[in-house]
Amino acid sequence: MRYRVLLFLIVAGLLPAGAVRAASTHEWDLCKDVDSAANASAGIAACNRILSNSRESRQNRAAALSNRCGLYVTKKQPDLAIADCSQSIQLNSKNSSPFHNRGNAYYDKNDFDRALADYGSAIRIDPKFPASYNGRGNAYRRKGDADRALADYNTAIRLDPRFAIAYNGRGIVYSNRNDRDRAIAEFTLAIQFDPRNAAAYNNRCDDLRAKGELDRAIADCTVAINIEPTAIRLSNRGLAYYDKHDYDRALADYNRAIGLEPSKERYINRGNAYFGKKDFDRAIADYNAAIRLDPKFTIALGNRGSAHYQKHDYDNSIADYSAAIQIEPNAPRLVDRGNAYREKKDLDRAIADYSEAIRLNPKYSTARNNRAAAYFDKNDYDRAIADYNEAIKLDPKSTSYYYRRGTAYAVKGDTEHVIANYSELIAVSPRSGAAYRSRGIAYLFSGALPKALADANQASDLEPKSAYHALWLDIIGQRNNVPSRLSQQVAKFDMTVWPAPVVRMFLGQLTPAAVLAAADNADANTKRDQLCEANFYSGELALRKNQKDDAARLFKAAYTGCPRTFIEWDGANGELKALGVTP
Repeated sequence: MRYRVLLFLIVAGLLPAGAVRAASTHEWDLCKDVDSAANASAGIAACNRILSNSRESRQNRAAALSNRCGLYVTKKQPDLAIADCSQSIQLNSKNSSPFHNRGNAYYDKNDFDRALADYGSAIRIDPKFPASYNGRGNAYRRKGDADRALADYNTAIRLDPRFAIAYNGRGIVYSNRNDRDRAIAEFTLAIQFDPRNAAAYNNRCDDLRAKGELDRAIADCTVAINIEPTAIRLSNRGLAYYDKHDYDRALADYNRAIGLEPSKERYINRGNAYFGKKDFDRAIADYNAAIRLDPKFTIALGNRGSAHYQKHDYDNSIADYSAAIQIEPNAPRLVDRGNAYREKKDLDRAIADYSEAIRLNPKYSTARNNRAAAYFDKNDYDRAIADYNEAIKLDPKSTSYYYRRGTAYAVKGDTEHVIANYSELIAVSPRSGAAYRSRGIAYLFSGALPKALADANQASDLEPKSAYHALWLDIIGQRNNVPSRLSQQVAKFDMTVWPAPVVRMFLGQLTPAAVLAAADNADANTKRDQLCEANFYSGELALRKNQKDDAARLFKAAYTGCPRTFIEWDGANGELKALGVTP
């Protein structure tokens, strides 16, 4: 959610030369101070006193009304401003100031056509006043007429080459065109000519964030906040902190922004920061707040659905996704709902959602990939492979698609295609150790031991910190009768986390029973995965010791307990076939 800031110049109505004033100079000075938000109330009071004086001339009353109009614009009271400027125009239609100020008021009401008409009138009266061109440029920009907006900003700058707010407006146009560098250059000029221009700092912050220059973005937003801490500026800095995954600082900024000016967007942003911290209950509370402000806010509904999904509350997740889809059907949200159905093992509904997502966006590779996964879960491997093929055509650099297609080929026992799949992946990602390891394992079970060893060595050399690569190199190396490198490699591993117990078992420091005990975990999925690996690698150790019955038992346990997407499942399947044991 991006927040842009533009600027207006509010002008004071001028008294005719030599005009006789009943009010004091001090009163008029207060009444003319239309740009000061801090003094706006005092200025309005001064204008009121001037207007209540029956001795003031028609021209003076017109000027005071125009000034009070400008002060009401400053105080964000556009209806009162319009009434005053309209009266001023009735008293003196040859003064550009009330037309200009009324244009600002109409702009604040999003009545851009009336704003354009008033800026046009101001320009006809005073064609050399740059602020009216800037105001009209802002209105054209909001109407989507970027070319006319640029023409007006250019004229304003030609009339006053140091007119900072016109550079700011021109920067917004370039930013909206995603021409970040040009936008940043314009905001920099605005800052050069007005170092206190908080809006330009804020806008430059936004474009720097879009370019990924987060530290520079935060520095600019901080300057803007120091000049004047507004909700928009705090929100933008919060977004930059969020992009850095500095969720605590992001939350601090969002809290201040919401305290100043609550909005559905700011609740969404804060909810996303809580989501990033995995504090899903607080995220849901903020999404609830956004939905209360706008019950049809599909982003909030979708994000709340994702928070429920992370909590494994798939029914509420589906309810939120369904509400969002009903309001605004789109492919990503259908995929989200399909994922929730897949978690509930409702594969037909999941496939239906993925299929509808593909219909809405045939080039959405994620929908193809996820439908393939659902077909895989249904044991329909041919359809799964067909979808992975399409996903790879759409996004040939997405390495995960190759791994999943390789798994589907492996489950079918199609080793030739497994090897071809990983060879294709290696061509796309030649520095991927995991790709070499996967192909090496396929070579191992196809009987091509030298090729398996070459790939296992390459995997371990590319990613020497991977304990899994080293374990497979040890397994494949032993089959090739080469000395183990594991004891030399272990210094590069993090031996405080799994699979450290497996490594210690291979080094003779732990028993298989101890490894099984170490695999226990409070999280059910983590326990399943670690038990899978403990059984498989214990089976490999038993096989190395020629304890074939124990090996077969452990491989069967791995075959039964491992997710089929795990390389250990594929390994257990291959080893059981080599032993002549039916899984």
